[in-house]
Amino acid sequence: MDTLISTMTALFIWINSHLDAIGSNYVMPPYFPEIKFLSQENLAKKACSKPCPVVGWYPTKNQIKGKEIIYLIEGIDPINNLCIRTIFLHELVHFWQDYNNAFEDSENSEKVRFTYKEGQATQLEHIYRSQEYRKYRKKHGKYY
Repeated sequence: MDTLISTMTALFIWINSHLDAIGSNYVMPPYFPEIKFLSQENLAKKACSKPCPVVGWYPTKNQIKGKEIIYLIEGIDPINNLCIRTIFLHELVHFWQDYNNAFEDSENSEKVRFTYKEGQATQLEHIYRSQEYRKYRKKHGKYY
């Protein structure tokens, strides 16, 4: 099995088991998004329309159901690099939110909905990072 697919499977299971931390009951998507790797320069143009320090991005507009895409910069390792894997998890949470139409029925502004979505993704990212750092430290006797 492809290691990126294995990593996404593990992250899907982790997200599903931690939804209560963000007060959500999202349905697990039955498929994975496509992962595309771009140069940092090209990803920055896509995500920010100008140079910016973006590493991963899930565009929430104009995604086609069943053909969603997460972009990551070329040369990073979301499988073995814990810092990058947490960013990958963050973008996968956005995919879950999109799949579940999170906050779309809200009367709040787009900016407020964006803030809610980022809040959930960031919370899960931090919980995951904390748990994984603890495991790493226990196994290696040092910080990552």
